[in-house]
Amino acid sequence: MRRLGFFDYAITPDGLRESYAPVIQREPYVGPNQIGSGFDAWSDPVRRLAMAQARDSGMATISGKVRLTVDAEAEVSPGFIMYLPIYARGQPHDSVTQRREHLVGWVFSSFRIKDLMASLYGEQSPGLAFAIYDGVEPSDAALLYRTAETDPRHQQSALAANEYLVVAGHTWTLAMNAQDDFEARFGRDAATLIAVAGTGLSLLLALLAWLMATGRARALQLAAEMTLELRESEQRWKDIVGRDVNTIDDWEKLIHPNDQSQVMAAIQICFASRPGSSVTCIAEYRIRCGDDQWKWVLSRGMVVERNADDLPLRIIGTITDISDRKLAEEKIEELAFFDSLTHLPNRTLLMDRLKQAMTVGNRNGTCGAVLFIDLDHFKTLNDTLGHDKGDLLLQQVAQRLVVCVREGDTVARLGGDEFVVVLGSLDESAQEAATQTEVVGEKILASLSQIYRLGDIDHRSTASIGATLFCGHQSSIDDLLKQADLAMYKAKETGRNAVRFFDPAMQTAVIERSILESGLRRAIQENQLVLHYQAQVVGEGRVTGAEVLVRWQHPERGLVPPAEFIPLAEETGLILPLGHWVLESACSQLALWAGQPDLALLTVAVNVRVQQFRESGFVAKVLAVLSQTGANPNRLKLELTESLLVDNVEDIIEKMHLLKARGVGFSLDDFGTGYSSLSYLKQLPLDQLKIDQTFVRDVLVDPNDAAIAKTIVALAQSLGLGVIAEGVETQAQRDFLAKAGCYAYQGYFFSRPLPLDGFEEFARRAVAIN
Repeated sequence: MRRLGFFDYAITPDGLRESYAPVIQREPYVGPNQIGSGFDAWSDPVRRLAMAQARDSGMATISGKVRLTVDAEAEVSPGFIMYLPIYARGQPHDSVTQRREHLVGWVFSSFRIKDLMASLYGEQSPGLAFAIYDGVEPSDAALLYRTAETDPRHQQSALAANEYLVVAGHTWTLAMNAQDDFEARFGRDAATLIAVAGTGLSLLLALLAWLMATGRARALQLAAEMTLELRESEQRWKDIVGRDVNTIDDWEKLIHPNDQSQVMAAIQICFASRPGSSVTCIAEYRIRCGDDQWKWVLSRGMVVERNADDLPLRIIGTITDISDRKLAEEKIEELAFFDSLTHLPNRTLLMDRLKQAMTVGNRNGTCGAVLFIDLDHFKTLNDTLGHDKGDLLLQQVAQRLVVCVREGDTVARLGGDEFVVVLGSLDESAQEAATQTEVVGEKILASLSQIYRLGDIDHRSTASIGATLFCGHQSSIDDLLKQADLAMYKAKETGRNAVRFFDPAMQTAVIERSILESGLRRAIQENQLVLHYQAQVVGEGRVTGAEVLVRWQHPERGLVPPAEFIPLAEETGLILPLGHWVLESACSQLALWAGQPDLALLTVAVNVRVQQFRESGFVAKVLAVLSQTGANPNRLKLELTESLLVDNVEDIIEKMHLLKARGVGFSLDDFGTGYSSLSYLKQLPLDQLKIDQTFVRDVLVDPNDAAIAKTIVALAQSLGLGVIAEGVETQAQRDFLAKAGCYAYQGYFFSRPLPLDGFEEFARRAVAIN
């Protein structure tokens, strides 16, 4: 409304409610009508009842007695409102369900009963009094309209009548009474004159007068109609329950045991209501039908007659079959609170169940536990066998989890392959509760590790479980889930298919990790990173180039080694901007060395991580850096790890060929420690294999390492590739490698990684010596 230009539009009354139906337009928009926009008619029970009746019937319906919102004065005439439902154009509204689904809103007209009567009937006939009541009980609270005050000494006249009149789905009681002077003036002709007066006053009062004058015949006809309606009502009642119900006791026996107490309580409230009030008994409950099936019904009733002691004698009401509505509500609730695939509680319901478990534990002094369950290698299953098989696995996992816990415990699915189990009311001792939790965790692991039948294939799967305990409300729900999540990751780190409990040290590590991550982001933005260079040499020490190694010059911690922040960068995605910075800085340095004769022939080796190489625009980014910096691509060597070759090898090979065509060289780092296949090795456009330092370190004392080193050299030679050994720390190691045919080295025996100035000095000195 405000976007449409009604800047001061606001909904009244304030407050959060499940549904709203505020007034958005009044015509004519003048005078008092300007103050009623925004009023939420649905918030008023009297208005809401009429609006609901209009919505469900599709017809105009009037409300009970209300005070109109446009009336600001303290003393105003009561009124009523007529509502007409509006449905979406072109949509069916043949049933209650369709009418509710396609409702757009209502149009309404409001009436002050006093103004309405004055406009219809003009001056009141002398000596003739009448009143209109809302509902079936004449009372001051229900009074809608009464003629001017009459002689208080007047007694009830023989010429008097009450009649129920149904107007647009709402019942009014009309009361008419001839006063003393009227009877004295007209005598025995009073009945006729009443009819004449009624005709002059209004069609409504004429009807009442005619009813008074022809009461017997009218009463007989009305009795016949009411009898027919009663029989039809009884038949509808029999259609619902499928059997004869003759007494309240018979009816009460049909009510579902779980619903009897609330139905009886509603009836008692109605019975105990103040005499003359219009308190309605409303209850929704299940009732057993003739086919022994349960149906949901809605009952409405009110006391219409009491004895001298104000005890209820007669109650009237209706019973409506609402089974379809309840089924729809259950479906809506399922969508809102349950996972559609596994039918387990979702995150929303989990939070509520966990809160309840914490409250119960706080009350009875017991502990509870949260288990965070994540399936191992679930992504691999989805990628290889398809998501339909993954869904089947999740459904079977859900079924097994439910079997593993007690009836009162909660099993929920958070999403993906993540499940949470809440164990409530464990032992009072935290140690004993931990033991109970571990037993359940091991039971879950054993169950989830059994073979699954996924369509036409058998599949094995395991899970990693993180657990944390709670006692009352000592920790928040969010903290508990985070703790269990951390413990689950600890289970994965220690080999998977295991249960691990949360340790406060984990939380400390997470906080430190978060601080480190934010600091690393700043380091990239604020140029806190520096490159160190470790010389690569041949023969007796001739420097041919360097491998660049990134260091973090932390403003408080000093120089942070890469082992502390590179894994973090890979996990958080920061490796992409970090790797780009390293490549750009190394190429810039290559361009600078090109102008210095003693350094112009040096090469630079840059490590490239898996995440970088898998970027769709990786080749374009490397070529752009070379173009921008002016570096010679023949002096750039990209070092790849074998982990890069685990999947999508064809894409890797294509990108390597594109860069190789521009002069960029490639070295396969850490060769022999990964998972590469020799069949792929011959397809890669490599220039060099790099013997990992784990083999070099013990090459003199471990025959296996010595054999591996010799094999790598022989393999490189047979493929026409160069070979370099890293981690060379002694002359003896260098000599062994040289004897095996490896003549290029990198390691502390020649030089540690050095800052730029130190490396340039080392390289110039080596050039002078050689």
